[in-house]
Amino acid sequence: MSIIVSGRSEFVNDAMKEQAESKVREIIEGRNKISSAKIILDIEKNRQKVEILIQGKHLTIEADYESYDMFESIDKAVAKADRQLEKYFDKKQDHHKHSHNISKAAPTENEDESDLDFDEDME
Repeated sequence: MSIIVSGRSEFVNDAMKEQAESKVREIIEGRNKISSAKIILDIEKNRQKVEILIQGKHLTIEADYESYDMFESIDKAVAKADRQLEKYFDKKQDHHKHSHNISKAAPTENEDESDLDFDEDME
């Protein structure tokens, strides 16, 4: 998994790049479908803009934020990307892992075996 941090302005320093990389690394760590992340830091006059692009298998996440403080922009853009990733992985959850077969279930303390035999009750 690669993380590329680039700046569109000569005013972007190494501390900003390291902050952005560490924050993005935290949210994508442990997610196996993510292949790369690209972070673009941009400064125009008083506006500080951060764009985050996360790509993976059947996955593209884009998040950006603009403010007067670069570190605030980094935090807010990472929070947006994190929410999008959580939403994506919650939707992709496998809901068919456990098969529930009532006829093979063991009776509990309050039930006896005649309660679990549904075929005989239907006849």
